Amino acid sequence: MNKVIEDLNWFYKTLDIGGKTAEFYEAQKSIILQALIELEKQIPMKPINKTKPDNGVAQHYENCHIVVCPSCAGRLKLKSKGNYCDKCGQAIKWE
Repeated sequence: MNKVIEDLNWFYKTLDIGGKTAEFYEAQKSIILQALIELEKQIPMKPINKTKPDNGVAQHYENCHIVVCPSCAGRLKLKSKGNYCDKCGQAIKWE
């Protein structure tokens, strides 16, 4: 998959205007960019732990485990530990 992403990145950066309308090429670039974004989300990434240290029993619930998506920073559900972020679709690698 990394090779496909590299090839699409190269194609996106080298797409030149010539022979067709500028709108055609802008549309092509937009489609390629969206494909790159979606492909990159399929590469599993580790979630980011944003948990603050617990300072005592009174703050236990306030400082519960907070784990967020590395792409959109949306809060992830620890109980289900899904394979994908339910907000942006980023593949998650739990370890």
